[in-house]
Amino acid sequence: MPRILSEADVAEFRERLCEVAARLFVERGRDGFHMRELASELSVSAMMPYRYFKDRDEILSVVRARAFRRFADQLEIAHATEGSLVVKSAAVGRAYVQFALEEQTNYRLMFDISQPPGKTVPELEIQERRARALMSAHVHMLVEMGTLEGDADLIARVLWAALHGVIVLHLSGKLSGAMFDKVLSETMRVISNAYRPVPRMADTEIPPARQWPAIRPEQLPQ
Repeated sequence: MPRILSEADVAEFRERLCEVAARLFVERGRDGFHMRELASELSVSAMMPYRYFKDRDEILSVVRARAFRRFADQLEIAHATEGSLVVKSAAVGRAYVQFALEEQTNYRLMFDISQPPGKTVPELEIQERRARALMSAHVHMLVEMGTLEGDADLIARVLWAALHGVIVLHLSGKLSGAMFDKVLSETMRVISNAYRPVPRMADTEIPPARQWPAIRPEQLPQ
């Protein structure tokens, strides 16, 4: 007589399935992933995964949503850190880097693998938006407080792109050890300085152009 699975048993198997599937997707890519191989890795029948998911696209969508949720959770905790803006900013940056380095499989799932429209579950879109919103909210806070100046949404995208680029170079072996730390620190310094508010000088220091006296042609050097 087949064993009746409890809700806890089902949840545990789904979690194990997602862990194995995530690894296989990263190792083999979307096109190299096969349900039969997944079943073999789990030591179950070839049809067992289909009892939990419709196909490999649904599995990919679910494991990517799971990765974005874990990522967003870490950013949310860091964003809620008490203290000054400097403390909060440092906490968010550390959370991002820590997630990328400690959960490399999930990080690669989030950004290295894409899916065609209509092949995802709603949860994936929800968690992607949540992660983007948390990155954007952090930058909006810095702009509102006057630490940075400019289009907050654009700055958030630039920051994300730069941070992601440095991390990908590190994960691919192009930046390692102290050089990774040095490049990461320098990247953040350059971006912070690029969007730092420009000091406004008083009118008495540098008069606007309209206040400069007109220069007559005969005053020009011959």
